Amino acid sequence: MIGSPSLKLPFDGELSRAPKREFEETILFIHHFGGGKRTSLRHRRFVGGLGFDSVSFTLNYNHMNPLKALPISSDLAFGARHLWTEQIEAMLNAIPGKKIIYSFSMPSNSAFEAIARRHAEDVVAVVCDGGPFLKLVQCTWNLYQHEYEIKSKILRAGFTAIGLLMQGPGTSFDLKEKLAAIPAGFPVLSIRGTEDPLVPEEAIDEFLECMPQLALKTLTLDGGEHLDGLKRFANLYESTVAEFLYEAAGNVR
Repeated sequence: MIGSPSLKLPFDGELSRAPKREFEETILFIHHFGGGKRTSLRHRRFVGGLGFDSVSFTLNYNHMNPLKALPISSDLAFGARHLWTEQIEAMLNAIPGKKIIYSFSMPSNSAFEAIARRHAEDVVAVVCDGGPFLKLVQCTWNLYQHEYEIKSKILRAGFTAIGLLMQGPGTSFDLKEKLAAIPAGFPVLSIRGTEDPLVPEEAIDEFLECMPQLALKTLTLDGGEHLDGLKRFANLYESTVAEFLYEAAGNVR
């Protein structure tokens, strides 16, 4: 059941009850940039069928238009990534018990920062699809070229510069030091497509290499593009994610 009133959540969050809950961990979905809490509905139904309750919400700063609002966090840090980290932390605080994070694309960067800030005290694993990633100049350029289809290279360069600014400067500065707070052996499943026009595999690897302590598993979808794994490679995607989630969820209800 979606939108159960039994759990009060910030940011208009929604709780999806599994038809038959089998595990105590709740899966927190973090949608991709430009999406919303309903974007992950297909994935929420999938994990519900496995026996997991899940929660979804909408990220506050989900655009790159500085005319709408400036991305400034409560501690006055500038950049969408800081707002997202703060918001993810608040969601983790609001959900009781153990959690698994299931994140998509760029906001996955903030998910890992939120986990590190909490020392993974109640997050037992992460599934990350199409992220996290560095090579931000290249990936932001790709976003405006392939997703927003800006033909002019001059305009695309301008939008890329604005986009990078709105994400927040200094993304990779002391990143490895920050992420060192994530404990050794922390389980992560990284999903990526070999034909992703937005986020190349090496951009994902560059971020994950900042955390050599992870127990990292990788699902590489041959011919996969950006975030199309569950739709185009359903059998392989579902079986791999299900196996990972079963291993990560140690306690059956």
